[in-house]
Amino acid sequence: MKHDPYGTGVLSKDIPEERERLELLQQALDPVSTKALAALPLGESPRCLDLASGAGSVSYWLADRFPGGTVTSADIDARYLDEDHAPNLRVHHFDMRVDDFPAESFDVIHARSVLKHIPERDEVLARMYKWLAPGGWLVIVDGYWFPSDETAHPEWSKPMDAIVRQMNSQGGDMRWTRKLPSTIARLGLTDVTVDLAPSLGGWDGWGAQGHRWIRPTIRQTGPTLVEKGYLSQEEVDRYLELPDGPDFAEWFGVIAAVSGRRP
Repeated sequence: MKHDPYGTGVLSKDIPEERERLELLQQALDPVSTKALAALPLGESPRCLDLASGAGSVSYWLADRFPGGTVTSADIDARYLDEDHAPNLRVHHFDMRVDDFPAESFDVIHARSVLKHIPERDEVLARMYKWLAPGGWLVIVDGYWFPSDETAHPEWSKPMDAIVRQMNSQGGDMRWTRKLPSTIARLGLTDVTVDLAPSLGGWDGWGAQGHRWIRPTIRQTGPTLVEKGYLSQEEVDRYLELPDGPDFAEWFGVIAAVSGRRP
């Protein structure tokens, strides 16, 4: 197996707080994923693949929505996934960079918050195309982080920049998502659509759109960010101690749901 900077790094599931962080991420991003998936003409019994399924929320949603279909929930570390959630759900320990599925195995493939983290993203996308049956749909949900110097709040600038630098040092590209529509169109997918949602944090007044996972991410990655010199401990502490409220409200990026169909 290839080196896995996600699984062994600052977002490893060996870190006790990672499950809570993933569940907060799901709360923020599930509405984007389910909206995109619900809009597709999938019939009653689609063969579904949920890649990098994390703590499983989209896999469970698909299994419940399509009881006549099948759902493959695949993650490089599947410890949080419950195969007993539904009889039509199967869990796979799966490294998308090296593992494979037979050609034309799925009618819909969903992948979220993963491709921007791996340098092999273009190769993986090409293999996803191969895994789709003719007429099948690809749905990629991922974020685009605004440049940190555009922040309305100086307290956000260095922590956001530090996170981007850390993820990019692991082979990621936190601004790659902007290239995604043209990338999947070049693969040959048609009917390409893009739906954008704001990444909002720092204030409960955002309601359901608020992204409460960002502060736990800074808390969890803080020791590494300090060790690498991206932030000082004082800057980490200052960010974490800021109270949520309208004075701390921040629009720090966008979430894109990009869909396309294999002809």
